[in-house]
This record gives sequence, structure tokens and C-alpha cells, in this order.
Amino acid sequence: MAKALFNRYVWLIDTLQRYGRLTRKEIDNLWMRSEYSEGKPMARRTFMNYRQAIQEMFDVNIECDPSTYEYYIEDAETLQGNGARVWALNAFAVNSLLHENEGLNQRIVLENIPSGQNYLRLVCDAMRENRVLLLSYRSFRRLTGTHTPVAPYFVKLFRQRWYMIARDFADRKIKTYALDRIASLEWSDRTFVYPEDFSPAEYFESCFGITHDDMPAQEVVLRVPALQANYLRTLPLHDSQEERDRNDRYSIFGYRVKLTPDFIQEVYSLGYWQVEVLAPQVLKEAVVLHLTQNLACYDTKE
Repeated sequence: MAKALFNRYVWLIDTLQRYGRLTRKEIDNLWMRSEYSEGKPMARRTFMNYRQAIQEMFDVNIECDPSTYEYYIEDAETLQGNGARVWALNAFAVNSLLHENEGLNQRIVLENIPSGQNYLRLVCDAMRENRVLLLSYRSFRRLTGTHTPVAPYFVKLFRQRWYMIARDFADRKIKTYALDRIASLEWSDRTFVYPEDFSPAEYFESCFGITHDDMPAQEVVLRVPALQANYLRTLPLHDSQEERDRNDRYSIFGYRVKLTPDFIQEVYSLGYWQVEVLAPQVLKEAVVLHLTQNLACYDTKE
């Protein structure tokens, strides 16, 4: 029963997100087409109960415009972005959609996140209790593994991999650990004090991906062909992205970002789109070097 109610809450949030503003009649018409209705309209008291439960559970307010009698999500922009609440709601909405279309399960293809199921719950439990974890880790870049106690600060999902950002007690540095490269992770009796002035969002501010660096952010300018620019508009390369110029042939995108290896690699991969780096010069030279080295692998003279 609790699961069914939860799915109904997510359905209502997702419906208002997709349609924006809806009257009670319009909501009821969509409700009758969903599997949750069981062929019965949504009673007014039920709708009001759902509104209250959604506010309490998800901190999402469903308001009514008295001039049009339309219902809408207050501050709908807060349900955009990369926050945990947004990610969870999106995940629940997709799960609800799949449940509604169970007969189409062979025609809905999803991506697997292999690292999320092994240690994610243990890390989250440790974060909740500020518990030190005993970590055995094997990096792709090292032949030998490391064994150290760590204080888990936060987790981040990037490119189908979960990462734990934690303070290593051995050298007192904050490091990033991919969950799929953990050999073992054990609960310890020790606890740690999570610093009050630490902000996960600020830690990765101006960074791309999961590589943190204390280097200053730089102004990056890319010239992108018109067709490919559509992809960057719908899925920005970075939160700082702004389109500064646009015509029939290309668009100019600007960023404020740190030139970490992750970001350089991403810009390099955009070369397939014939994206041109206009600034800074150091990034342009790094991309040229990558392209030159790559071309050397295809030397046909030998």
C-alpha cells in the first residue's frame, strides 16, 4: 500500500512537471489514463491529501492559481539541476513509467550502473553516522592497492560510475574513489567530525567531471558547428555554459572552468564535431597535441 501511494505521489509531480499548469479536470483525465486510477476518478479529498503528502515528503508545493483554477508546482525551477532530491525524483519518475508500461519492458533499453550496487548503501550509512570506513582500493593507474581509513564526505555520480569523495587519514588529503575500484570496504568503530564549512558543491565548483584541482578557473571559448550546437543547448557541457553568439553556421559558447585532464579530454573528444577552441591558448595547444599524437598512431608509411 505504501509503495502504491508513493508511486501516485511521483506520478502527480511528474505530470505537473511535464504539462506545467493543469486544472483538476485535466489532471483527472490524465489520471484516468494511468494504471494507478484502476478506472476510478481521483476524489477531491484524495487529491488534497496527495498535495499535502508531497509537500511533506518531497518539499514540493503544488499551488492553485485562483484566476484560472490551474494547479502548478511552485518554484518549479528547483526541480531542475543536479541535486539529490531532483535525481531521486527523476529516478522514481522513470521507475513509475516503467512500471506503468511493463508490457514494453523488452522495448525500453536502459544503461547499467555497475558500481552503484556494491558499496553505495554502506557509504551512505557511514556518511549519515559520520563513521570512518576501512578502505582497500585499487586504482587503474597503480599496480598495487592502498589500504587506509577514510572519512566519507559525499558521493557523486558521473558517467555511469559512483564516486566517494573522502578524506584519507594517512595523508589528510581529500581524494576521489570510484566505487567499482574498491576491493573491500569495512565499517569501523571510529567516527569523524564532518567540517561545517565544507560544501560538496563548492568543492567541485568550476570543475568538470570528478577531478578536483586547486588551479584557478579560466575563460574557455568554443566555436561549435550549428548542428552540433543543438546538442550543447539541450545538454550543457558545464553549468557555466553560455551561448554568446549564434548564426546559421556556428555558435560561440563560453565557460568558466578549470583545465583539468577530464575537461581537456572532453574538449578533445568534441573534435569529432569539428569544435574549435578559440581560447585559452594553452587549451588549444593541449588539444592540438592530443590530435597530433593520435594521428601518429595511424602512420601508414610503415
